Amino acid sequence: MNIPLIHSVIRRHAARVLAIAAAAMIAGSGAVASAQTGLVGALGGDQQVSSSGAAMFGPGTKIISASDVRTAADVSPSGLAPGSISQAMATTSGPLGSLNAGRVAQVNYGCQSCMQGSCNGSCNGYGMSGYGGQSMACGIPCDPYYYVFVEAMYLERNGADGFSLTRNARMDDFGFEWVPRITFGTLPNCVNGYEFTFVGPTEWNRNLRVVDTNSPGTIDSHLFDGDGPATVANPHPQNFDGTFLDPFDNANLQTQFYNTEYWSAELNKTLVGWDVARALFGGRVIRVEEDYGYASEKDIFTSYSDLTASTQNTMAGLQLGLDLLYPVTQHVYTDVRLRGGLYYNFADSDVRLRNQGVTVLHNSRDDDDFSGVFDIGLGLRYQLGEMLSIRGGGELLYITNTALVPGQVKANVTNAMGTRIDMNDGLLFYGGSFGVELRY
Repeated sequence: MNIPLIHSVIRRHAARVLAIAAAAMIAGSGAVASAQTGLVGALGGDQQVSSSGAAMFGPGTKIISASDVRTAADVSPSGLAPGSISQAMATTSGPLGSLNAGRVAQVNYGCQSCMQGSCNGSCNGYGMSGYGGQSMACGIPCDPYYYVFVEAMYLERNGADGFSLTRNARMDDFGFEWVPRITFGTLPNCVNGYEFTFVGPTEWNRNLRVVDTNSPGTIDSHLFDGDGPATVANPHPQNFDGTFLDPFDNANLQTQFYNTEYWSAELNKTLVGWDVARALFGGRVIRVEEDYGYASEKDIFTSYSDLTASTQNTMAGLQLGLDLLYPVTQHVYTDVRLRGGLYYNFADSDVRLRNQGVTVLHNSRDDDDFSGVFDIGLGLRYQLGEMLSIRGGGELLYITNTALVPGQVKANVTNAMGTRIDMNDGLLFYGGSFGVELRY
């Protein structure tokens, strides 16, 4: 047996098998290396290896590093800018859906102060026509702004109808008068603000003039001696002489005037919510003054007397208020203006009677009491743009427990007239208004 020949053949076959196995192992190792190279490139390996991975996946394939993909976890809350992942709160349905689809809007972070440029609007979208300001979904309702509201109210002073001390004649009624109202306000942090409102001053007037040239005249008065006629035992009851009233009867000329003046000032803290509601709380001062004069002449203007009376009401107190908007169309809103408060009224009165230019009766008195004030307005508002709107509507103001002239002047004249104040009268103003509001 040729042993060396057998060994030679076995060695040649073994070498061939080993060579084939080695080639297979080398080929397998290269494929795995290529795959790992592509994966490393996809996860952020060097660009050279990434290129080989891109070549392996074909042309047009872009390999990016994992560190290039930012998530909300990579950024602190205060650093999230408009457009980040946490902002996904846009309207994607309804008429604005096509405009807002795919847009992300800031809802919380990055909108901590209205001084930021990203805080540009109102959560509810009523825009500059609402109380909140410009509209753009945001955790803060608006940009800070100032506003000026100038109104002209056309109001009538109601009450005291038929009041006249001339018999068979009455003064004309109070008419409508223009009353200015101007409001300055600010909303520095989009929720809490302040506003100041001043109304007036405005005066309402009534007059009467009656003339009779006959002698004696036929014009008479409602005034009479309240102490009763003089007697032998008591020639001057309570020391009032009824002859001081003689010029008021059988007169040739009588005139009367009755004036009411009103003004008010208020400072309120405002609280804006939901862009269509504004609540307020503050203080208000109201001033109501009245003047009355009644003069009479007789015996062809040779005998005369006059009676004058005046009252002043200074009311100071606290009030609550609410302003509401309700959208009707794109630019038209209805609004409601409500005010109500409790006040303390410091009242003064002065009554004077003169005969032939000589004062024969003069009494002054001051007193105080609580008063209530109720102010209501209803209207329509039209938005002309982001800064300008116009408004028209109705107004009503009612004041309780005031001292008015008819309560101080009585037909039965005594020395006690004017020594006390009647504060039980109510005062009513009503009418319409038109105004313009500017925001900046």
